[in-house]
Amino acid sequence: MQKTVPPGRAINHPAIGISLVIHGPELIDSGKIADIVDALRALGPLRVLAGGTMARVAALDKHLTFVDTSQNIHTSDALNRVSDKEVLVLANCGKTSETGRVFGQIVSSRVRRSVIHVERPGSIYGSVLLWRGADGDTSRNVQYVARHLSDRLSLKLVKKQKRELSVEQTDEVVTRHIYGARPGEPLLVHGMIVGTVVDGDVAVTVQRGRIVDIAGVATKAHGLEKIGNVDLGTAYIKTGHLRASNEACVQRSMVPARPLQRGSVTFVNHCADKTFESVNETTICAITVGDDTTSICGDILSRAGIPIVGITDGDGDGLYTGGFEVEGSLVLRLSNASDDGIGFLLERSGELDGGDYTLAKVIEIVTIFLHEMGVEFGSVIRTKNDLA
Repeated sequence: MQKTVPPGRAINHPAIGISLVIHGPELIDSGKIADIVDALRALGPLRVLAGGTMARVAALDKHLTFVDTSQNIHTSDALNRVSDKEVLVLANCGKTSETGRVFGQIVSSRVRRSVIHVERPGSIYGSVLLWRGADGDTSRNVQYVARHLSDRLSLKLVKKQKRELSVEQTDEVVTRHIYGARPGEPLLVHGMIVGTVVDGDVAVTVQRGRIVDIAGVATKAHGLEKIGNVDLGTAYIKTGHLRASNEACVQRSMVPARPLQRGSVTFVNHCADKTFESVNETTICAITVGDDTTSICGDILSRAGIPIVGITDGDGDGLYTGGFEVEGSLVLRLSNASDDGIGFLLERSGELDGGDYTLAKVIEIVTIFLHEMGVEFGSVIRTKNDLA
């Protein structure tokens, strides 16, 4: 259910209904989202939605009760679900003004109506971009809100016509340049890590819908294998860490487990953006597959007091460091097998399909399964006291 922030002090203009979609955690973690919310509240009723998992997590951490965190929804989908009577506002903080502009161009091209895009507020390179719809929507309310944000936030107002991202195409080969990449950062395509940046000049090349080359990146074969057909004109491609702005992620910390003695088990296999939806009030723990997935899920589920049993093989990319884990969580480091294959086999085995386990029993079942499969896991890391 969407929540409405009450309007602020009335101004000399009819009230305007507005929906604000926050992409990513940066503006929430920095506190800059407050300036945008205050500016919009002055105009009329305001609905605020979190676009993406990290924005949801950040809003929960900051106790922003006015932000709707009830749905796992991509930013463009959130904008498309808004009432036609409300003005659309997107808030984002890209690594650079260019990466932010590219993101806004991609998102707005998926939305029929005009989108007001606040990018990098508080920066001298920030701006308010008005992405005008294909119908040339220049309604008075949209124009008014865009000018109001520009004035209140001291940002330059730039008006642009929406269009799909331009790419280089020769016959069946399509290439897209990725801006703002820094050596050492992971490269993600649709949320999947496909490699590590080694050169700032990054370009993705696709032939017949499949990625055939990524210049400037040391690619990961198993990451590329998981990527299906890619449309470079609309694909969500980014470099960098998921929540670099989170001060809590400097080092891992423990939080108490919730008082649940027995329950069901859920699997999260290289799909951390589904973490919230994968658990419920009966979940005793989550089996997480993959190094980065285990780090992300351990932190996310700490907010619900749900421990994890992680299956990793040491090939993580440091996508999400630090954060929290629940007492009793266990991370298994495999030494002679890949976490992908073993995680798949464990889930398919049906060993944990029942709904009445203790955490200790789950760990016993997992370790016995690994032994029977001949898997060595010499480094067993218990994040708190060993369980009896």
